[in-house]
Amino acid sequence: MKFSFKPNKLGYAVIVIIVLITAIVLFKKKNTVSQLITKGINYLKEKSWDVVSDQRISTLHPLVIGKAKEFIIRAEKELGIKLRVVSALRSWAEQTALFNQPFDGKDNDRDGKIDEADEKVTNAKAGSSYHNFGLALDVVEIKNGKALWTNPNWSKIAALGKSIGFEWGGDWKSFKDKPHFQYTFGKTLAQLRDLYQSGHRTGDYVNLA
Repeated sequence: MKFSFKPNKLGYAVIVIIVLITAIVLFKKKNTVSQLITKGINYLKEKSWDVVSDQRISTLHPLVIGKAKEFIIRAEKELGIKLRVVSALRSWAEQTALFNQPFDGKDNDRDGKIDEADEKVTNAKAGSSYHNFGLALDVVEIKNGKALWTNPNWSKIAALGKSIGFEWGGDWKSFKDKPHFQYTFGKTLAQLRDLYQSGHRTGDYVNLA
């Protein structure tokens, strides 16, 4: 039994409309992707307000540098907040040194008070922090030349960072780290350690592709 479909005039009109809508959607999608790529390239070229931040951002994983610059630049332009990157890539040796550092009497968890949670500068051993792979940065607002660790603007800063794709340490349940932002690419620390230790990396940066 043969089946043939011969649409009438209305059918042809519907087909034409569907084709046009599909073409428009694909065209817009293509333009959106192109705009995102162009936007990323522009941020890579642009300097932030702070040369110190730019230098530290340059140590991050190549796939995160553009995102980090976008974060710092947009915070100033859109929120009027000058963020400084205080920590970016930390080598495994540097992470070990931080983990073993004795209590310094400072507010290490930056919650505005000194308590038991401050007894360690970090709870992460080498390979147990996204900093060790160049996928994380710590930021703080600079106002009148001073760092504002206790800051009512953290929610605004966090919202911007998360809109760019970063995970925020302030959302963690056990140890809230408000200055911390990380871009994981869906990789767990265990997966990153395996890539690092098996040699799937270039220097400190694991190959994420």
